[in-house]
Amino acid sequence: MDDTFLRLSRRIALAVLCMLPAPLLAEAPLVPVSDYAGQVVRQDIVPGAYEIAHAPELGLIFVASSPALDDGAMGAVYALDDKDLRLVRRIELPDRAFALAMDHGTGRLFVGHTLSGTISILDAKSGLTLDHVQLGKTDAEGKTEHIRMIEVDETSGRVFVSSPSRSGTVWIVDTHNGNAVRRVEDVGLWAAGLAHDAERSRLYVSGGGIEEIAVLDGTTGDRVAAISTGDTTNPGAEASQHFLLNLALDPEGRLFATDASTGKLYVFDTETGGPIASVPVGKGILDTLFNPRRNEVYVTWRGAGHEDHQGTGGLAVIDGTTLELRHRIDLPIHPNSLAISPEGGLLFLTVKRPLDKQHPDYREGATDTVIRVDLEKLSGE
Repeated sequence: MDDTFLRLSRRIALAVLCMLPAPLLAEAPLVPVSDYAGQVVRQDIVPGAYEIAHAPELGLIFVASSPALDDGAMGAVYALDDKDLRLVRRIELPDRAFALAMDHGTGRLFVGHTLSGTISILDAKSGLTLDHVQLGKTDAEGKTEHIRMIEVDETSGRVFVSSPSRSGTVWIVDTHNGNAVRRVEDVGLWAAGLAHDAERSRLYVSGGGIEEIAVLDGTTGDRVAAISTGDTTNPGAEASQHFLLNLALDPEGRLFATDASTGKLYVFDTETGGPIASVPVGKGILDTLFNPRRNEVYVTWRGAGHEDHQGTGGLAVIDGTTLELRHRIDLPIHPNSLAISPEGGLLFLTVKRPLDKQHPDYREGATDTVIRVDLEKLSGE
């Protein structure tokens, strides 16, 4: 069967999906804790947990930690055993840690210090810091550009970092050339999420505006295309109908995006640049991953928003073809970031305690949670 036929078949399947009604994930019943307890390992171990990265070659899970958000506060990276989540190492850093990305080929861990606009480069095995790279500029008022996501191209050694400003910035760090930095400006409103297609050398950058996803050349940073819902017709932040936070790439030609404005998961065709479907998930939708080994999409939602801090969230497991719900799992209080094992059998995520003291589950000094999910057991395989 040649590639032309396969691509045509896929286009037909995508067109059919566009005509299907969106599954109502937000209305599906939650799986209670008692039904999935045997499939997970839980550790309440990381204060101020944010992003998570898996290094199976080391048998470790790394978790970024920012226990306090005050200026001058320290951060850390926790290294946990990827089987039972016991603490193996705690690596202190001079600044608050939020984003993580792993270069498995070189054994380097990239840590994003969002509020100071810097990244740290660590040797993942020893925990030693190899370098700090300042990316964000500081303005006349002393405010520094923030950074958000980090993506690594292990083949070229390029590291991509996003900045969710009004104009949108992406930095490309060449780790094979002394960590030289290329700055790409005017990427798009609130440039937040990143997904990199190494085969086609394409970087997808999501945010808001008329064209919610910019498509950049992964080598030069030049804008080569755009992807849009088509819902926003006027420029400016106030007119934007969507804020696409995080992205997940299906190598077969689809892009998944979580929309903070609507609580939906959007699915786009990377070839045409148009939407395929949208799937309601829940308030405070945040992270997403695509698992090609199991043909599943994973989505976290926090259950709370800017005006409502009282809710609780969970994890959705969605069929990658039909976009129908497989599981909707109750994971209080606020599920955050996701990571997956290379063979696709294990899912790791962080779950945050409420920061709002008015939340009924708020407890002073509570520690955030790391969870390991056995996906095969979850599916009864």
